[in-house]
Amino acid sequence: MTNYSIISDNLKLSYGKKEALRGLNFSLNENQIIGLIGSNGSGKTTFFNVCVGNLSPKSGSVTILGGNATKDISINEEVIYSMHNLPVGDSFKLKNVVEFYNITYPHFDKDFALKLLEIFSLPINKKVSSLSQGMKSLFHLSCAIATRAKVTLLDEPFIGIDIERRKLSYEVLLRDFMEYPRTIVISSHNLSEIENLLSEIVLIHEGKTIFYKDIDSVRELLFRADGDNIDEYSGNENILITKKGELGNYLIAHGSVNSTFAKELADNGFKISPVSPEDACVYYTTYDKERDLECLWN
Repeated sequence: MTNYSIISDNLKLSYGKKEALRGLNFSLNENQIIGLIGSNGSGKTTFFNVCVGNLSPKSGSVTILGGNATKDISINEEVIYSMHNLPVGDSFKLKNVVEFYNITYPHFDKDFALKLLEIFSLPINKKVSSLSQGMKSLFHLSCAIATRAKVTLLDEPFIGIDIERRKLSYEVLLRDFMEYPRTIVISSHNLSEIENLLSEIVLIHEGKTIFYKDIDSVRELLFRADGDNIDEYSGNENILITKKGELGNYLIAHGSVNSTFAKELADNGFKISPVSPEDACVYYTTYDKERDLECLWN
């Protein structure tokens, strides 16, 4: 029997006339690092805020750890929502915010958090408001990891962090997950940055779920075929996109580079290459916008 950490059931929410969530449906497996992927405005932050009770849905529901995190204290203390600009504790020193986490979350490892801040060169006697964006991101991320909460929601957690510390933070996050398995959901519009951390991906677009798959399956969703004879395959049901332009002609098709259709194209002179998970997400959500660019020159 599969155990789910988060179940989003036909979740709908609007800001005035704008529909932010339009029937969001998925059941996230427990003890996975999951990427919640989508462009800006796709509903990622809205979903997180519904999970922790900051927003109330118009209809539908979110179940976390089998219950309601906004009504059940025992569940609520097992859910942490953190982001790069979390509006908490700006007027406090870092050590005071760490103490707040220590009181609030039953599994919070204070010694681990303080060691992590030292490794990241974050001075505990400084106020949160005095930190740069990258340092704020590191601070909030460090505290979130140290909670060891069963459900950890990280909203664009790596913004502003320099490359050296970003790589170090990836290593810390992955190692701590291995030591203390839990569900970690990382939202991002930049999948390539976090791809190697993830075991699964949820792709959402305009408030709806496009797919929820393990990372290996996403790597085999699409392939690219470059060649001059793409018109011969017009109307083929396997093709998602056909592109003709100054930089060459290519098509994007469903399946892996080892699929029957890919082999057929290769036999007919096409150059076959895999489509990265990030590019697959783009093709499934925004490729139609390329057609709108034509108005710039017409």
